[in-house]
Amino acid sequence: MALSSYVWFSYYGYPHWDKEFPYKRQSPITSRVKTFKDQQDVDSEIDRIFDNFKDSKFSIGRNLYFTLPLFCDPRCLFKEWLNDTIKEYKMTTHLNIPIARSLDEADSFIVDNFLIIENELNSIKEYESSK
Repeated sequence: MALSSYVWFSYYGYPHWDKEFPYKRQSPITSRVKTFKDQQDVDSEIDRIFDNFKDSKFSIGRNLYFTLPLFCDPRCLFKEWLNDTIKEYKMTTHLNIPIARSLDEADSFIVDNFLIIENELNSIKEYESSK
């Protein structure tokens, strides 16, 4: 989930966010104004978004890109490994560097992450073409 949204935010950029806990924002799921007291409240709301949109025709990254800024700083999901994974993906795809000697030897975590990145980049292309 974090990697999916990071692909979108790294492509389009992060919005300005100046709120500090506690703050009130409208929930994108319930449409009710809610007080977000800490990161745990934000994480719970993100879980509700994930559950609500898991059968959506749009990717989870796209859904998070448009909903996270409504109630939180999207940087809350950022971890350094996300940036490293995108760099590895770019090196692998643009420089044609293999991730392993064979598919059987490839780390499943890396393969899964690369598939997520590829899916989100395709979703961005789809979004761009529909503008």
